[in-house]
Amino acid sequence: MKYRKLYVFAILILSLSCSKNDDSNDGNNPKPFYKGMDLSFQSELEDYNIDYKDANGNSIELLDFVKSKGTNLVRLKLWHTPQDGQNSLNDVKTYAQKIKAKGMSFLLNFHYSDYWADPSTQTPPAAWQNMTSEQIKIAIYNYTKDVVQQLKAQNTLPDIIQIGNETDSGFLWNHGRVWDNFNNNWNNYTDLVSEAIRAVRDVDTDNNIRVMLHHSNVENAIFFFNELQPYNIDFDIIGLSYYPQFHTKNLSLFTSKLNELANTFNKDILMVEVAYPFTLQWNDNQTNLIGSLDQTLVEFSPTPQGQRAYLEWLTETVQNIPNNHGIGFCYWAPDWVAFNGNSATSTNGSSWENQCLFDFELKALPAIETFNNN
Repeated sequence: MKYRKLYVFAILILSLSCSKNDDSNDGNNPKPFYKGMDLSFQSELEDYNIDYKDANGNSIELLDFVKSKGTNLVRLKLWHTPQDGQNSLNDVKTYAQKIKAKGMSFLLNFHYSDYWADPSTQTPPAAWQNMTSEQIKIAIYNYTKDVVQQLKAQNTLPDIIQIGNETDSGFLWNHGRVWDNFNNNWNNYTDLVSEAIRAVRDVDTDNNIRVMLHHSNVENAIFFFNELQPYNIDFDIIGLSYYPQFHTKNLSLFTSKLNELANTFNKDILMVEVAYPFTLQWNDNQTNLIGSLDQTLVEFSPTPQGQRAYLEWLTETVQNIPNNHGIGFCYWAPDWVAFNGNSATSTNGSSWENQCLFDFELKALPAIETFNNN
């Protein structure tokens, strides 16, 4: 009887332990649903004392305000040796302290470039230009490790780290290029990615950081991640962009591709770059990236209410990704209003002000209320 009691007790403990692990993604202890903003411009914009306001016209402190509205993740991009002095490691470290002080999650976006990186441009840092492929592998490990160590030292380790920005074509061209004449170069691309991830894991010994790979196009992402399958890359999240002016306007196709990604790769999915216009007008002399009706979705008008409806649809779509794999969204540059500063051209403006979450009077738009949902 004594041994039977011990056996039953052991089975009970094991059962409770397994239940705890199995419940990690259930309703009792769910994964966070990220309602994020890319605030990479703030390190510069703060210098100009831009008077952001709430919907009633009262002046606000931006980070406090967006947190109060439900924002729980802030994304920052990092350039190696910035051409224009912005998005440096010092900028990231300083703003990361503000993010963590507010109790918000932090997503670090490594561009592995001195300037913008995207599918059409993946230029290595100037400091790496004359390196061999083997030297680049060493450089990406050492650089990534140093950045993460410096963030750890000031208690601002990211919750998510993104290895490259919109790397559909690979990155660090031509060492890690996978487009055009380099379509058989996946082994070099994955070697570089793996070295960067190894650096993250070597610093984050408690395994708290989740690693994300970022593709710009929901429609084509399945091909990209299929190509990665044989290499068993140690990553956790599929990051995606969605801009209707560049990508599909077929919302059924968009949804089906998201669901196919989740079912095929069994990875969490974060819509890490999204935006939508609240108007087709402009507030400066800079040409905007969206300026005509044919760049928008017929389901959502380019109005304040249409912008809100778009974000509500997107949130619901991500939440409905199979197997609880939809973990959130991140609105790109909601704060990049028209202003005078180093990021502006000679016309002093922003090409994005009609896609911000603040109107031309710098008052918060209705779409911000979407962050408080769910």
